[in-house]
Amino acid sequence: MKKLYILASLAVAAASLTSCEADKEPVYVAPAEKVFSISAPAEDDNIVLAPGQVVELTAVAPDYGIPVVTTYSVDLTLADEFIEANEETGTEANYITLTPKQPTKTAIELDDKDVTTAICQLLGINTFNEFEDADVQPQKVTVRANARIPSIASSNCVSNNVVLPSVTPYNPFPQVPGYCYLVGTNTDWATPDNANATTYEKWSIEETGVGTNIYIGSLNVPAGEQYFRFYTELTGWDGVCLGTPSGGNELIEFTDEETSLEVAYTQGCFMTDAAWEGGYVTFTIDITDKENPKVYAKKGEYLKETYVYLIGTPSNWAEPSATNEKALEAWRLVDRGGTGIYKATFDIPESEVYFRIYPGLTGWGATPYAAAAGNANVSMTLGSAIQYVEGEGCWTFNWKGGKLTFVLDTVEGTMTVSVPEE
Repeated sequence: MKKLYILASLAVAAASLTSCEADKEPVYVAPAEKVFSISAPAEDDNIVLAPGQVVELTAVAPDYGIPVVTTYSVDLTLADEFIEANEETGTEANYITLTPKQPTKTAIELDDKDVTTAICQLLGINTFNEFEDADVQPQKVTVRANARIPSIASSNCVSNNVVLPSVTPYNPFPQVPGYCYLVGTNTDWATPDNANATTYEKWSIEETGVGTNIYIGSLNVPAGEQYFRFYTELTGWDGVCLGTPSGGNELIEFTDEETSLEVAYTQGCFMTDAAWEGGYVTFTIDITDKENPKVYAKKGEYLKETYVYLIGTPSNWAEPSATNEKALEAWRLVDRGGTGIYKATFDIPESEVYFRIYPGLTGWGATPYAAAAGNANVSMTLGSAIQYVEGEGCWTFNWKGGKLTFVLDTVEGTMTVSVPEE
């Protein structure tokens, strides 16, 4: 009996030891202070942003009581303190949140383009031309970091604020073609400014390319007596506009032949008479010689052509760059009329075909129209529509030789290669 008692005592002691060992297992603890610290390198007093750079911060991870993967983000403001959004008062947040290049690293790296874009947006700058016109100066930037364990709300922590005294942004926005606008009775004389940008979308004439200063487009001019002139920007009534040389109203007639409209930098209006039946008119505005602007008009609709480029074995892997623009004209897929569907038929010799599609001639690198996100090749079945992704992967197939039709459908997000019907 005594022996059994001793054994039982030993068992209880062993169980107690096991319980103590279990108690020593680390458990998650929500940080009481909800704060952690970040710092910036001392030499970052004067940051001049440029493509390919990073802005570095160093975080000391919050103590969650257990080893755990922590995700970081960074808030950026141009103010001294952060203001949170409040729906009740209508207050908007005064900061933009950025995702680091590697969100789970305490060595935080922010992409230069993300930082410069955030600074521009906080300054109210959202386009290439707005940046060029703004004379942007170095900015004092305040940042803080956020830390959290995904799916655990109580893990959210906010760091101290760090001030970067001088950050010089660059222009992160792509250059895009400009517009001219038809202003008059067609818009009920809506003021040609940014407040009415939506109204003027349907009355805009697009530049043929960045910096060409030639604008071509078709507008559906209402029937009857109309009065209008052309503005080159949405900056109000005092902006640059093209009107009649006399500065008064001058009657014009749209015909099936291209007609030259005499213009000058005045607010004089062109006018149609009551007999005008209405319909599409194609306008060409040429301001290549700013001292002598020209405007042409012709009844009918203009079908704008846009292109993408087939790059691969058929085009002898010519680099998609401006240097090869002439050679690659033979390998363009064409969208006529803004449908979003690019199509062309090529005579391809017998070969193992590899290709991807590039939207422009800006050099090698990832394209929005690739077979795979990396650089892997993907076998293609002729006649089958295959989803494209951004990357450098090629579609590939064996071809016996002859004509093939390539169709890039940016509406459905697919690429198709098929044998054309006879």
